[in-house]
Amino acid sequence: MHIGDTEDLIYGFGSGKRGQLGISDDKQKSVSAPQVTLGLENVKIRIIAANGDHSAAVSVNGHLYVWGRAFSGASDVYRPRCVTADLPLIQVALGWNHALVLTGDGEVYMLGRYNYNVPTSTQKANLVKHISEDEVVMQRIRDFDSRKVVQIGAGAEHSALVTDDGSVVTWGWGEHGQLGLGDTNDQTSPQIVSLCNEQSKKPCVGRVYCGSGFTFVVRTYAANSSF
Repeated sequence: MHIGDTEDLIYGFGSGKRGQLGISDDKQKSVSAPQVTLGLENVKIRIIAANGDHSAAVSVNGHLYVWGRAFSGASDVYRPRCVTADLPLIQVALGWNHALVLTGDGEVYMLGRYNYNVPTSTQKANLVKHISEDEVVMQRIRDFDSRKVVQIGAGAEHSALVTDDGSVVTWGWGEHGQLGLGDTNDQTSPQIVSLCNEQSKKPCVGRVYCGSGFTFVVRTYAANSSF
């Protein structure tokens, strides 16, 4: 997907068999030339995420839009739908069957089906804009010891985040070592990742990026730190 430069239009192209491009009310298997994603023409978008045959976006006013393959076995969605839960959202990350969203207050919520019993509290988010009686359940992820979260990432079935003190936290599917915990175990609760030579450095900024079964972390350290 691509955000247009002058009119804030979003364009989609490629595989669209589950509605993940948002370019038509009908199923289209694929398109090879960019087409405008419908329903977001007058919405200013902060960030877009795409993974696992579905797409999501967060607007500058904190609303979450979802389209494509639906969560929890519901019908596919061919146009972006707005999810509102009275939360000031600033980020979204998509896995194959789940999504993470981050609020401006540093809280993380999860949507969709997840195979790992992560400690959560539940909040219902009503779907608006051409929606039936369906609803999305947003579950708040707990266990961050009162630290605020500043960035989120989602792989196929694992999740990661960075807190305001620079800590990297992972949980979920761990078969390939993608949680960075020194083993290949799954984790049902968030775990802090220990980075190499971490004690000798003063972290300033951290970023995390998740692939299907792997993870990258970028850390920026103070100029007077030594490697």
